[in-house]
Amino acid sequence: MRKKSPILFLLLILTSILIKPITNSNGSSEETCLPVFDPQVDDQILDIMEQTYIPSVTSAVIRNNSIIWAKGYGEQQELDLIYMIGSVTKTFTATAIFQLYDQGVIQLEDDVNDYLPFSFRHPNYTNTPITIKMLLQHTSGLSKDSDMYWFGVMEEVLQELGWENPFDWLPYPNWIEGYLTPNGSLYDPVVWTPYEPGTTRVYSNFGYDVLGYLIQLISEEPIWEYLQHNIYDPLGMDNTGYNYTDFELTQLAIPYIYMFELDPGSTGNKAYPHYNQINYGCGGLRSNIFDLAKFLLVFLHNGVSNGTRILEEETLQIMVELQTAWLAPWDPLIQWGGWGGTEGDSWAYHTKAYGFYDGNTSVPYGVITFLNQGMDEGRDACYTICELLREYVHEYDLLEYEATPRFTFFVSISSFTILMLLVARKRHKSKHK
Repeated sequence: MRKKSPILFLLLILTSILIKPITNSNGSSEETCLPVFDPQVDDQILDIMEQTYIPSVTSAVIRNNSIIWAKGYGEQQELDLIYMIGSVTKTFTATAIFQLYDQGVIQLEDDVNDYLPFSFRHPNYTNTPITIKMLLQHTSGLSKDSDMYWFGVMEEVLQELGWENPFDWLPYPNWIEGYLTPNGSLYDPVVWTPYEPGTTRVYSNFGYDVLGYLIQLISEEPIWEYLQHNIYDPLGMDNTGYNYTDFELTQLAIPYIYMFELDPGSTGNKAYPHYNQINYGCGGLRSNIFDLAKFLLVFLHNGVSNGTRILEEETLQIMVELQTAWLAPWDPLIQWGGWGGTEGDSWAYHTKAYGFYDGNTSVPYGVITFLNQGMDEGRDACYTICELLREYVHEYDLLEYEATPRFTFFVSISSFTILMLLVARKRHKSKHK
């Protein structure tokens, strides 16, 4: 029996190891030698929280199709902690509208009066139609928020706090007609700007409430059911919804208000009751980093999240270019070149979700930050934490070009070549024995 060469056996093992695809931390076969993403931000985030009196923060970084880093800080550190996401809700509403557009059910230039059960016109420009696109772009002629609006949509928590609502508010969706039409019981002329519809962008929360109502009228199901059937369920978003009573209380980030701005004699934060809002088109949604990451992928991958298409690629581009609820990289509110995103403020909560997807990185990235404290400090802190993570993402992406998969492949081929030469040599010797 011929004795096996130990060198040959060793090279065979070496080759079989080296030619295996390198597996990254999430178990995919993507060839990469990048190290585990580990931003050294703990001290900085904790310092930001201390300076701005923030009780809890949850942040995450998404690379390509996976969360590569996530961490909770402060009082509630659970990674699946659910926060209210404020105006990020508008991005869901806009996505639903564009899904209906994909289906050919609506056109963006449609007059909303084709669908509403009441006449919706700017009182100074009654001959100018208000279109779906105008509502999406905040150019409908509607104004910013009024005190009456917030008293109404947050009536539930105001009652719990013992605050009396001075307005006889109406249930959803009746309040929309009552608030926006001149003959409505809640009407106030302040809801309109002096600008003709289609001419000037003025951010309007209740413009997106009208869009939420349109979704109900067109799809024949309320917006919370439409989103469940057409976004949450397809993407596996099991912890996203409007009603806080649908979740265990331990899952929910506690709402806090830093009292000093309201009462200079007080110190620290005050916890408030959990609450629901009835402005479903523009706010009121709550979610966690895992669910929101799945939604963010839709914007990082041309309408697809982990193999599930939510929007057609061309439609998503229209949504971004029109500067609707997803702010494109060139929007002045987005100060990071190449990044686009969505953000939201709700009473006692702030959320920011940004994505880098314009081709300047090797793969798409995203950053998400939630925190549970009201007032401007919380908003600024949320942005600063995202900025910290974005800087680490940029440095991490540069490692893509310093990785060594090609070197590994070279070693693999070299080992295989040596192996073949040794085999040929042994055959040659055996022929001449």
